[in-house]
Amino acid sequence: MMNSTDQKGIINPIKQHLAEYLGVEIEDIDDDDSLTQDLHMRPSDLTDFLETLKTNNIDTSTIDLTEIETVGELIDAVNND
Repeated sequence: MMNSTDQKGIINPIKQHLAEYLGVEIEDIDDDDSLTQDLHMRPSDLTDFLETLKTNNIDTSTIDLTEIETVGELIDAVNND
């Protein structure tokens, strides 16, 4: 199971926002979880979640949801902006 913190013990803010959005514990979200299959997010949920990130000053303007399947891919996409 992947950890919600990096090597320095810092909680990943994307996972934190995702846990809050889904109403689950951050420890229940793994990097290899499928957004649609494991976390049961519909396309409208994904779009709404990106809006949530925007309201928290996280740039999502270049993220293409058709290319993102897992939590880890979403984190990478946000971090590569």
